[in-house]
Amino acid sequence: SPVIPSQQIKFRYLPSYLSESVANAIDKSFEKWLSENNLNYKTKSSIILDGGNVVDNPDGSRVIITDRILKDNPQLTKAEAKEQIKDLMNLREVAIIPEVPDDTTGHSDGMLMWVNNDKILLPQASEPERTQVIDELERSFPDVDIVEIPDYYKYASWKGFTSACNIFINAVVTDHYIYMPTFDGPHDESMFKLIQSHTTKTVVAVPAEKVCFMGGSVRCLSWQVKGELKNQILQLTGRD
Repeated sequence: SPVIPSQQIKFRYLPSYLSESVANAIDKSFEKWLSENNLNYKTKSSIILDGGNVVDNPDGSRVIITDRILKDNPQLTKAEAKEQIKDLMNLREVAIIPEVPDDTTGHSDGMLMWVNNDKILLPQASEPERTQVIDELERSFPDVDIVEIPDYYKYASWKGFTSACNIFINAVVTDHYIYMPTFDGPHDESMFKLIQSHTTKTVVAVPAEKVCFMGGSVRCLSWQVKGELKNQILQLTGRD
């Protein structure tokens, strides 16, 4: 889906973990739905990049992407990718962090989250990945707080997709709320309280245990929209 709620920038959907025919079918289906309902995004880019690999802070001034963007767009250097993304999205800062080893999608929204414009929650990782990620975040965002939190993830996969269960930071962050996934497990309550302690937004628990094993969770299943496009979609649902 298009990224940055207030901007709605759509990148080329051709991820390496899907065949070109499947990716094109998904993309055409979305484009058809938009056309049938007279909906439009603001900008289109030829860069291959998934929405789940663009983690933006609430005011849309900073984004975090994994280096999957460099594998999907080998014509770009890291510096070129940063500059193009920054210009396209009118951003203040961009970080390109190493993706999680063996993760199917290579999405950044399974690695960390913003709880406000200048604070990141980062599940603890093993070395050398931990240092590599933190170093890139600190270089890219010198005035942002990075808070490490417990990581309860255990690797599993389903039909080639790595599980999203116990990834509590795959959350939807809006102006006033954080919709955090829960997994009907022993860490739900403590992680809910921990995330709430780091934000003035209201944290809302969203049960995700019935879908997370397939590789997606709350943010994966969401499309965040602001402005006129939001109003148009609400009218379609009868909730204007």
